[in-house]
Amino acid sequence: MAPKKQEVIGHNQPVGPVSSIFSGMGLTPAEITAVKSQGFVTAELRGQTCTVYKMRFRIAGRQRVLYLGTDPLVADAVREELQRLQKSRHTRRNMQALIRQANRLLRDSKSELLADAKQEGYRFHGLALRRPRRPAPTNSVPITF
Repeated sequence: MAPKKQEVIGHNQPVGPVSSIFSGMGLTPAEITAVKSQGFVTAELRGQTCTVYKMRFRIAGRQRVLYLGTDPLVADAVREELQRLQKSRHTRRNMQALIRQANRLLRDSKSELLADAKQEGYRFHGLALRRPRRPAPTNSVPITF
C-alpha cells in the first residue's frame, strides 16, 4: 500500500505533525517547541577547509547545541524547516512593527493638525475632526410647570 500524501497549503508547506527532521534528531516535544520559537543554524569554520554546522536554541534558560555535521545540504534542510516553523512568528512580529509605525504616524500627524484645527473651531474626537455644536440659546424666562 502506498503511503498517504500530506496535504499542502500554499508554498508547499506540509500540514500536520512536525517534520521528521527534528524527530529524527531525538528532540523531545518541549525542545521542538523551543526550536519553533527561537532555534537557528550556525556554521563554524574548523581549520581552513572544514565547516561544521550546529543548531542552537534555548530551553529552560540554557542553550542547547546540536551537532548537524559537515554536510551543507543537511544544514540547509534544517534551516528551511526552521523557517517554515517560525514563519508565523516572524510574520506576527513584522505586523506588530508595522502597526507601531502606523500608530506613530497617526499620532504625529494628529499633533501637527491640532493647532490649525483649533483655529478653525474643530477638535479631535478620537481620530476624527469634529466641530462642536453651538451652545443652545438660553432663554431668560424660566419654565414653570
